[in-house]
Amino acid sequence: MYVVIEGIDTCGKSTQINLLKRHFINAIFTKEPSDSAIGQFIRTNLELHHKFSARAEFLLFLADRAEHIDSVIMPNHNSKLIISDRSLISGIAYVPFDKKDEQELAFVMNVFATSNIMPDLCVMLELSESSLKDRLGSKTQDLIEQRGIAYLLDIQEKIKLYAKRLAKHLVIVDASYGREEIQTTIIKEIEKAL
Repeated sequence: MYVVIEGIDTCGKSTQINLLKRHFINAIFTKEPSDSAIGQFIRTNLELHHKFSARAEFLLFLADRAEHIDSVIMPNHNSKLIISDRSLISGIAYVPFDKKDEQELAFVMNVFATSNIMPDLCVMLELSESSLKDRLGSKTQDLIEQRGIAYLLDIQEKIKLYAKRLAKHLVIVDASYGREEIQTTIIKEIEKAL
């Protein structure tokens, strides 16, 4: 089963995935960008603030997604529990193109890159505007977070839209709850879907 944890920056995905590792000890944990050579190139270069054009950056993420599906998801999809930090859902939601036809093309290209393998379950951690403000105010912001609250809330709506469209099952969890409460909810939903 292919489970994805989705949400905007600061929603607590990494925290929840680390907690899930303690509960689902036999699961395969993965992420996007992946640990492939392409994914490592993306992380290294974006962290060093190298500037790529929007299209080049999109295509790099798309190449990594295709490699990730072929090397991690496909070989294990029918036999193991796979839990991924992000997926094509974020890949489409964060697309930097505003025109509707470009967004639809990005959607089609992402589906192509995944060989039409969609998440069986998407757990989306959702933040209210006030919770997002609090979290952003209490940390050093990365390049995405520096784009502001309105930008992140728009991305959050896009994640929800594409999760409804792509995932076989979607669960939305209020990310302002305590870690343990969120964890209990996620575990229950994964076990229900198994």
